[in-house]
Amino acid sequence: MQKIVDLIVEELFKRFDAEAKAMNEEFIHELPSNEEQIKELNLLLKYYEKTEDYKRAANVFATIKRLKENI
Repeated sequence: MQKIVDLIVEELFKRFDAEAKAMNEEFIHELPSNEEQIKELNLLLKYYEKTEDYKRAANVFATIKRLKENI
């Protein structure tokens, strides 16, 4: 009886592993590229500068700089 349970559990974990790998691969393809992130962050930066929220603008600028260094 224990052997049957072990086999069932093993098969379940194999399925879970295969499904997780497929989901991870799908998720990776949906992530925006650095260039796309930079474009969106530039828009956010302009908004923060317009609203004079310079602390957030500085944080966004630092993020843009890090992304540009990774390209």
